[in-house]
Amino acid sequence: MTNNVKHSHHPLFSLWIKSRFYVFIVLITAFLLTALIWLNNAAHVPENIISAVLSLCNAIIAYIVSKKKQKNRAYKKMMKTVYIWTLIRFFTMLSVLLILILTKTVEALPLIFSFIGFYIIHQLIEIGMMQLEVKLSS
Repeated sequence: MTNNVKHSHHPLFSLWIKSRFYVFIVLITAFLLTALIWLNNAAHVPENIISAVLSLCNAIIAYIVSKKKQKNRAYKKMMKTVYIWTLIRFFTMLSVLLILILTKTVEALPLIFSFIGFYIIHQLIEIGMMQLEVKLSS
């Protein structure tokens, strides 16, 4: 038996390629959340966890929508789909944040600041992974 099998055809390599975004973003989020809670002396744990989970869900949904097969779609139709999903995600996140703040379930400033931080980091990871995938596929 020869060892001429390309890595891209190996099942474990294919699984890693397909799942690396999810593994990477969850691990980074867990690490940053732990660090944030530790640095805050556990002062705002609910705010930090809610922000991390909300932003993480948003990033994963955005990634799934962007990876959806768009081969047979016209550019306008594809962009319309992305635009609609972006609006849905935005208003969902805004609604959750507003409900939590207006019901005084959490403190507003720690929630907003940690959400913005996680959101920026998740966007950077998402864009970086997409750029890497384009580079690897070409």
